[in-house]
Amino acid sequence: MKTAVRNYIDELSMESRRRVSRNFEQETGEFAFLLAKLVGTLQRYHASHPLHESDNPKQVAFALMTKGANTLMASFELVLTGYMGESEILLRSSLERFAVAWDVVHNAERFRAWKDGKKFDSSDSISGLKKEVEPVGKLYGYLSNIHVHTTPKNSSPSMLWDGDTQKFQFFGFLSPGKEHLLKGQIYFALFCAYVLLHLTELVFHSYCDDLETIEKIAGEDRVRTVVSERHRQFVEVALAHFKLMADDPASTLK
Repeated sequence: MKTAVRNYIDELSMESRRRVSRNFEQETGEFAFLLAKLVGTLQRYHASHPLHESDNPKQVAFALMTKGANTLMASFELVLTGYMGESEILLRSSLERFAVAWDVVHNAERFRAWKDGKKFDSSDSISGLKKEVEPVGKLYGYLSNIHVHTTPKNSSPSMLWDGDTQKFQFFGFLSPGKEHLLKGQIYFALFCAYVLLHLTELVFHSYCDDLETIEKIAGEDRVRTVVSERHRQFVEVALAHFKLMADDPASTLK
């Protein structure tokens, strides 16, 4: 006889995922677009540099971002399956990897520390990056303090509102009609995907087929950040939900 856990693995998780994917079809398509742009850039770089060079900081960045891209995808798959809160743990790991990748490419001293291995602290990469990419500091802080570090703020059981009462949510299963509860997680993952694509383009913009998050400054060897109309609608909603979750995480469970 099947146990409840095995039934979830074999049937309920797939059913929940199908419903969530349909409910957020446009957002899922946008996430796929962002990740495809990110991975495509990495693949073009690798085609030009197939052999690993330990003294090349971009090779280190490539390795970090490749693994970080898989972590980003794994995070989104958790959201689609119905998990609430677990995906952010992976998002933090992915953001940290991309921050280190940016850091070792743009700072020779940090790359030397990376190669030395004994003096490198990845949190320093976050500190440096947040001066250049404004959302990173608050984003990393939220992911760490609310989802990674165990504190009284995140020690409550996993529960969802059902009318005026709360019910336990074991694993990722969402009852039919509750898919909207994942809106915050969906848009948060979208926001992170946009930030990680931005970091990819800052490091590997020479290998982009076209730029989504930055533009080159004419006559200079510099770039600046841009948010296209295509992405603006998602970014603005994501920022609103980020503020809501940061101020009151429980408000997104109703």
